[in-house]
Amino acid sequence: MFVRPATSRDFPKLPPLIEAAFARHDEAVLVQELRESGAIEIEFVATDREKIVGHVVMSRLVSPPNCLALAPVSVDPERHHKGIGSTLIKIANEAAEEAGWTAVFVLGDPGYYSRFGYETEDAEGFETPYSSRHTAALVFDETVFRTLEPELIYPLAF
Repeated sequence: MFVRPATSRDFPKLPPLIEAAFARHDEAVLVQELRESGAIEIEFVATDREKIVGHVVMSRLVSPPNCLALAPVSVDPERHHKGIGSTLIKIANEAAEEAGWTAVFVLGDPGYYSRFGYETEDAEGFETPYSSRHTAALVFDETVFRTLEPELIYPLAF
């Protein structure tokens, strides 16, 4: 498996992967709308012999500033439990930190995402239209993070 930044040549191949990963097309539409709106900041694909077997997106939040949302993470259903999703998340997190983002927020299973440093406690107090119980944050700059307005505003595509 090889992980690399997604390119425009990958874009047409992604909807079938994303749809298969989620057994519906909502997330594929989300990625397309995020791309069209220019909200995607970090995007990687995992390949095996040139076939895309995984994909991850981080998009810029409207608020707080300098923060990202992790979503979606897609893995070919035939490749589940092989570390592809974990590898994609780790690489995306590293790219976000290296690029100087303050934090990344995720909506999902806290038990799963805590393995990557995402903590529900860090997201407590942030108003969100989604389940606050399942919202977690990975903080890179604690000093700036403590000064953020406590409202999560996702890109319109969400």
